[in-house]
This record gives sequence, C-alpha cells and structure tokens, in this order.
Amino acid sequence: MIAQMIAKAQLPLYLFAKAPIPGLVKTRMHPYLSENQSAQLATLMLEQSVDKVCRFWPGKLILTVSPSINDPLFQNFARNNNLDLEVQISGDLGQRLLFVLRNGIEQHGGAVVMGCDVPQITNEILVQVHRLLAAKNNVIGPASDGGFYLLGLSRLDEGIFEGVDWGGNQVLSRICGNFQRLGIAVSHCAELRDIDNWDDLCWLGSQDQRYQGFVI
Repeated sequence: MIAQMIAKAQLPLYLFAKAPIPGLVKTRMHPYLSENQSAQLATLMLEQSVDKVCRFWPGKLILTVSPSINDPLFQNFARNNNLDLEVQISGDLGQRLLFVLRNGIEQHGGAVVMGCDVPQITNEILVQVHRLLAAKNNVIGPASDGGFYLLGLSRLDEGIFEGVDWGGNQVLSRICGNFQRLGIAVSHCAELRDIDNWDDLCWLGSQDQRYQGFVI
C-alpha cells in the first residue's frame, strides 16, 4: 500500500516548453504582434503554465525544453519551483513525446505530456488527469483546433501516433482512431482552446486581463 501511494505521488507531468526567443515563438501572431511582443506573449504563457502545474499537479514535474536547459528563464524556473529540467530530444513531435512517455511509464507506471498553449487550464482538470492516471486509465485533453493539449498514458504502444500529421487539424481524430484500432481505452477531459493565432489571443484577452494588453 505504501509503495502504491509513493508511485502515485511520483506520477510525472512533462511540460513541453520552447525558449521564448524573438522570431522563433508564436510566429502565427505576426503581423498583429512584433517578434518581441510574440516572445513576451510566449513568456507569459509559459510562466502561467508553470505556475498552474506547480500548484495543482500532485506528482513529479519535469520541464522538457528546447533548445537548451541553459536558458535563463528555464534556470529560474528550476531554482524557484519544485521541478526538473530536461532537454527535448531531436525528431518530430511524436518522437519527442514518445521518448518522455516511455521513460515516465517505465520509471513510474504512467506519465503525462502537456504543452504551454493552454494557460487557462484549471486545477480541476489537472487533478482529474492525475486521478485517472493513478487508476491506470489513459486520458487525453482535446483542443478545439483538432489537436490535443495533454496526453496521459499508463501503458505505451508506439502505434498511437501512426499516420499523424502534426501540422494538420486531424491530430486528435487520428490518435483516437489509433487508440480504437489498438484496443486501448482512453478517457477525455474538458476541451480547451489552444492559443496559437490572433483570434485565439483575442479570445484569451477577453477571459484573462493579463493578456488584454496584447490585443488592445
């Protein structure tokens, strides 16, 4: 019983983050935002995402970063929060996700991957995902653009990402189809809106005053 409680407490969440370098982040906000403004937006979203998972995720936290763990912002997060830093491996998104999911499942019996494009995620969703994963359920967080913002697995089958076009709007449907084909049950948590383009940002600004300055 004690060992099971420890394992549940250590269930890892891998938060995928890209260093907010002007010209390399939130480029779909151009021309509405400058490169520097886009980097400021990415920084705020990253800060809010880190704050949310640090406060509400009951397990282990790993900030999985690109291109390097030496970015001052990442180092500051590591110093001030109870989280680890890991650099993302090379490869497409599917390969990078599979790598950390495999490690988390092998070491802790389950793992979650999440992006920083849904700073509006709630504590209820994070607690729900942890509860489902601790009970050995798989869980996915659907995004309104046809992708997903979170994926938690208790066992890994690399076929879940087979045929996924990571730049398209059928990512979620393809992955769910793969789950069905492989006979893997998966629960869905609440749908959220990825903040990728100007319309998304305008919507977020109407929900959260911290973002209003970008759209006024």
